[in-house]
Amino acid sequence: MVWLHITPHPAQNGSALGPWLGRVIARLRAPFSTSAPPAGRTHAERAAYNRGFSEGFSAGFTRVAPLSRLPMPSAPANIAELSSEHSPEAAPTAEFSATSSTTQLASASSVRAAPKFHAVDADEISLVLLLSRRAGSELPCVEWISEHGLPFRRIAALQPTSPIWSAPHGALLLVDLDTLGGVAVMAESLMRLREGRPDISIVLLSEEVAGHDFGLERLALADITLRLPCAFASFEFALAEAPINNAIWQERMAEASMASGN
Repeated sequence: MVWLHITPHPAQNGSALGPWLGRVIARLRAPFSTSAPPAGRTHAERAAYNRGFSEGFSAGFTRVAPLSRLPMPSAPANIAELSSEHSPEAAPTAEFSATSSTTQLASASSVRAAPKFHAVDADEISLVLLLSRRAGSELPCVEWISEHGLPFRRIAALQPTSPIWSAPHGALLLVDLDTLGGVAVMAESLMRLREGRPDISIVLLSEEVAGHDFGLERLALADITLRLPCAFASFEFALAEAPINNAIWQERMAEASMASGN
């Protein structure tokens, strides 16, 4: 004996699976059916049938509205508005950037500004003389002197007819040794000037010396020695210290004169 199990046609179980599933299956089977559609239906009936099928098919799905119909927040007018809206620190940062730029500009202006003497009384310097044969670029100290409005004059030698011998009391002499042959060549002329005009402060400038000398070891030649190139602070300190050392040199010269009976 053979047992046959016949599965009911899906369309016959439409009541168990729901009315819409039966319509779907029937709709899918229609193109493959060899039988022609019922001739008794009118065009209006077929349209109603198709509409019902569509409604039944879509009844089990969630309808989603198009993106164009979804509520969307209005876009910000510009990027600055977006930044200020979502980043509370944006506005303070912008103000800080503006303040930083202003500070940097002010700092740059202060750096470019001419340096000022603070330890030197310009009124006590009656005349600045520069003994140099430099033909190229000027020494920075010359620019610093002119920026402060000090009376300035250039000389080429220490001959008896040189203006240095008639310079006013409290004059300052800058000696550019490297353009004059060095200290060995200028030693005799400098010692003669120190004896004849001990009241003139002398500052030696050279690239060949080991370093700055603000002491009293070279008073026989000069009051101060500066190594080139020198900073503005070093030059200012030399101008302030030279009269002090020169006063000590004048005392020594006075003591030597009294000891000799002159």
